[in-house]
Amino acid sequence: MSPSLLHTPGEVPGGVLLRPLRAANLAEVLRLQACAYPAEYHERAEVFASRLALAPGGCWLGERGGRAAGYVIAHPWCGVQPPQLHVPLDELPAAGAAAVFLHDMAVCPQARGSGLAQALFRKVRAWAAEQEAREIMLVALADARGFWQRLGFVADPRPLPACYGDGACCMRLALPAR
Repeated sequence: MSPSLLHTPGEVPGGVLLRPLRAANLAEVLRLQACAYPAEYHERAEVFASRLALAPGGCWLGERGGRAAGYVIAHPWCGVQPPQLHVPLDELPAAGAAAVFLHDMAVCPQARGSGLAQALFRKVRAWAAEQEAREIMLVALADARGFWQRLGFVADPRPLPACYGDGACCMRLALPAR
């Protein structure tokens, strides 16, 4: 995907419009998060705002009928362990980070099955390639592992920080060299 297309809003099947996430959308992100995850995984707006401010190119919103239907937040990362949950980021790794960390992706129940999740992920994957990342990593809750496996992610057997809770699994997707 060309860089000009990467940053351009676009429509996906099901009448969903993808556009860059903005700070003004964080209330909608919190609403969608509440629909998608148990309360122990809910993060404050400041956590999302820190990632958005540091890596706006990895953050997208999907709208359906003028209302937020899903989002994705990703940022560069180094190391084998994911960042702590519930903790804002003050800075990103130096240029040339080995990975993009897909911090969070959620789709409202009404938009599930519409292709929105795959479209949001394609934006992150294209952005990761633009960043010359070698892999995308994420933490999947138990009920989401199958979705990520279908997209090519494999489980990393190393234990996660306790903040992610039981049943969570770090997953990685190797990206082709450019």
